[in-house]
Amino acid sequence: MPGPAVIIKELHRLRLHIVDLTEKITFAPKQKAGQEKKLAQAEETLTAAKEFIKRLTLDIRDKESSVRATQQQITKYEKQLDESANKKEYETLKSEIATSKGHVSKLEDEILADMGTSEEKTAQLPSVEQATQKARDDFAQWQIDFQERIARFTGEKARAEEELKTTEATLSIEVRPQYDRFIAAKGNDCLAGVKGKTCVECYTEVTTQMIADLRREAFVICKNCGRMLYIAT
Repeated sequence: MPGPAVIIKELHRLRLHIVDLTEKITFAPKQKAGQEKKLAQAEETLTAAKEFIKRLTLDIRDKESSVRATQQQITKYEKQLDESANKKEYETLKSEIATSKGHVSKLEDEILADMGTSEEKTAQLPSVEQATQKARDDFAQWQIDFQERIARFTGEKARAEEELKTTEATLSIEVRPQYDRFIAAKGNDCLAGVKGKTCVECYTEVTTQMIADLRREAFVICKNCGRMLYIAT
């Protein structure tokens, strides 16, 4: 059976692995929210494009209706002009006709510009629809992959937690109480590897005797930071 230092090294690995899997599972809702936001933006872009074309079409219809109504009014003014014998009324009608014709000309220019814009935006709509459909398909596939990842992470975590319990049970009755006490007080932070002759957590050089004890897999505690040590590879 391996000594305490080797077991502690494995326990540290398992504990860090569990932490990593927990973080991945915990972070999952944020990832999903990000993907949902991306899809929503694509949907909003498509909706906005369709609404823009719809509003433009309505504006064109309103302006065309206004042109027809103004032209009818011009016809009415022109008839009144032909029948008018009053100079002041005559001049007023001429002014009204000129103003109305200017209004019609302005509306017709706007209608032509709106029609050009409508044609341009309508031509672009299929590509926007394709991009939105791609976003939907990508999100659907992402959800499938997402569920698979979460299921895998959850399964790995359960197995790692079971393996952790099994490995903890291999600690000797002399070491287990200290290990449990340290874990309860500091969690994973009570474990540390030694590289070369240095504790990787507090960067303090350990003694030659401590290195020798670790090599024979003994239970060793860092004299500076109080962590349970093992030889890191």
